Amino acid sequence: MSEPETPAVERVEQASAEPAVAPPPPAPPPPVVIAAVPTAPPRKSRVGMFFFGALSGCLLIFLAFFGMLLFVAAASDGTELSLASEKVAVLPIEGEIVEARATLDLLHKYAANDSVKAIVVRINSPGGAIAPSQEIYAAILKTRANGKPVIASMDSVAASGGYYIAAACDPILANSGTITGSIGVILQWFDMKELVRWAKLKPETITSGEMKDAGSPYRELTDAERQYFQGIVTQLHSQFVRDVAVGRKKKMSAAEVARIADGRIFTGEQALELKLIDELGTIDDAVRRAGKLGGIKGEPARLWPRRREPGFFDLLTEDGANAILERVVSRRIPQFMYRW
Repeated sequence: MSEPETPAVERVEQASAEPAVAPPPPAPPPPVVIAAVPTAPPRKSRVGMFFFGALSGCLLIFLAFFGMLLFVAAASDGTELSLASEKVAVLPIEGEIVEARATLDLLHKYAANDSVKAIVVRINSPGGAIAPSQEIYAAILKTRANGKPVIASMDSVAASGGYYIAAACDPILANSGTITGSIGVILQWFDMKELVRWAKLKPETITSGEMKDAGSPYRELTDAERQYFQGIVTQLHSQFVRDVAVGRKKKMSAAEVARIADGRIFTGEQALELKLIDELGTIDDAVRRAGKLGGIKGEPARLWPRRREPGFFDLLTEDGANAILERVVSRRIPQFMYRW
């Protein structure tokens, strides 16, 4: 027999009376393993590399340019570059003396250079104009007075104005065959009156005084003009004798200088006997002597001026043109000269 059907209400109550069982929690998902991917090293910026390279290049160019400037600055005074801390500078005086500017500029630079301990004036000149010779003479005496030794070294010829300059130095060295001396003054010009007459020219001259055209090449020299010029020559000659005696003080008296100041030339050996020079020796001997006087130990380094030959374009400059003009004109007009 079938059991009686339980009412629905009771079924619900019975179900609610049973304890509720919570479902099990879901299992956690397995961990996800992510493989490490190697990363590439960071790439340098090409822009930065470009600027670094450009900066390095500019720095190298600047250093090279700066070095070149130093070299030019060291040689811009007309001297060769010398890195020695103590040296003897050589000041050459070559050919006819027509101006003093270049020689004085170089002498002043040597005198102001602390690394130059002494100066050798290397003379190979028959003399020349009076005023430039006197200016160089005075500058050498001043350099010596300021404490820097100045020595003369005579080459083939150191006569008249060349010897005048040497007399300011102490000591004076010459080779045995050097031609020196010629203490005197000379005045020369051309007498062109016969040439003018041949060319059928008739020069006309208007002056403010009777001596204004003294020495004119177009006419005879008058007795008054000859006496006038002789007085000037005598006065200039006395200056020469006086200045040699000043330069050679304690070695020659003014009377001893005057006795041989008649324009005669002498060899180096004769000049030594007459006390016009102090020693026989070469340029090497002069440099070594200068080094000792300047306190340099051992063989002294030498500082020579850079030799520069005038070129074609120098003739186009004002100075070059004036030099040529002066040489041409000087052959026409009278000039008092300390020249052999």
